[in-house]
Amino acid sequence: MVTAYDVVNGFSIAFMVLMVLFSIAMIIIVALQEGGNANLGAVSGSSESFFGRNRAKTMDAKFKRWTMIVGAGILISSIAHFALYLVRENL
Repeated sequence: MVTAYDVVNGFSIAFMVLMVLFSIAMIIIVALQEGGNANLGAVSGSSESFFGRNRAKTMDAKFKRWTMIVGAGILISSIAHFALYLVRENL
């Protein structure tokens, strides 16, 4: 027989796993972003051309968007995990 405690505990574990996956994704996305210095793009050889600069800007915009999305995912999953923790303590 499955109790309410088991269900809440299962969802709590699922949200912990989501937080770990979101955290790993955040680390990867931030590591792939170009630094604040303009000279860092020279490592890839694309900083001097017109197309290289525009491509870097669009990639930075995509990385910024995905950083915000993953950050929101971490926030939502941590709030949900905390709410389930409070429910589990009252069962």
